This record gives sequence, C-alpha cells and structure tokens, in this order.
Amino acid sequence: MDTQERFGSVAIALHWFVAVIIVCTVVLAWIVEDLDRGATKDLVLTIHKSVGLTIFAVTVFRLTWRMTHPAPPLPPEMSMPMRWAAWLTHATLYAIVFGMSVTGYLSVAARGRETTFFGMFEVPRLGPLDRAFSRSMEQVHGYGQYVLYALVLAHVGAALYHRFVLKDRVLARMWPFGASA
Repeated sequence: MDTQERFGSVAIALHWFVAVIIVCTVVLAWIVEDLDRGATKDLVLTIHKSVGLTIFAVTVFRLTWRMTHPAPPLPPEMSMPMRWAAWLTHATLYAIVFGMSVTGYLSVAARGRETTFFGMFEVPRLGPLDRAFSRSMEQVHGYGQYVLYALVLAHVGAALYHRFVLKDRVLARMWPFGASA
C-alpha cells in the first residue's frame, strides 16, 4: 500500500496509544467501583486520574498533529453517507475523550480533592469549590462513559465492516503492522 494511502507512523502510534490508555482508564474505573475506601482505592483513583490527564494531553497533541498532517484520502468508492458517518464518529470521539477528561477533572477539583499526576506533582485546581457543580460533573462523567462505549463500538465495528465486508483499505490506513490489514 502506498504511504500516501496510510496515516504516518506518528499518527498511527498516537491513535493506538490513546486506544490502549482509554481501555486502561476504563478498567481502572471499573476496579475503583468495587474497592472499599482506603489506600488501595486512593492509589487506583490516582492512577485513573493520571491516565485521564495523559489522555487529555495526548489527544491535544494528536489533534494538533492531525491539523498539520492531513489524513490520507478515503477510498473513492466510499459513499458520501459513509464519509459523513466517519467524520461524525471521529469528531464525536474526540469530543467525548475531551469531555470525559474535563468532567473527571472538574468533578474532583470542584470538590476540593487533590489530583496528582502519578504521585509526582500536584495538578493545580482550576475553578471554584462547588459541591453541586462537582456532583453535576460527576454525573456527566458517569453518563459519558456509555457514550464512549457506544462510539468505540461504532468505530471498531465500522473498521471491521470495511475490512471483512467491503474488503477495502480503510482499516489498513491506521493498522500499525504495515499494510497487511
């Protein structure tokens, strides 16, 4: 496959890195739900928040990279509705990834709780202390996970549909193991 038909190695690495750390933060959130208060829960929450901050920072970098490095063209046979669906899914995925990071941070910061980045340094608290706002952000964060799940399923499902049903090269554009997809 021509390199102009594939994303560059930086874009591919960023995509898969974000995918892996999103899975990590979701698993950490599920684990936290089952833990009783104490040192273990505090540690898992610190890691969850740190991974969330990492997702935010890497996504900012990823979007910046994407704006300066255009995507390879979609297959010419791809219909306009499919192109719009792909664009909408990607835009919404970026929005929910940002939204989950921001609402998670705000729910903690507005409650006055400390956020450290992997225990190395404290993240400044931005915004006022406001318990009602904190609860609202926590709710948005909680419901947002279901939007994230749906979008990831749509994204993965579409990639597999392109690979196994349409048998086009859409998945190969972002596949990390060469053009074998």
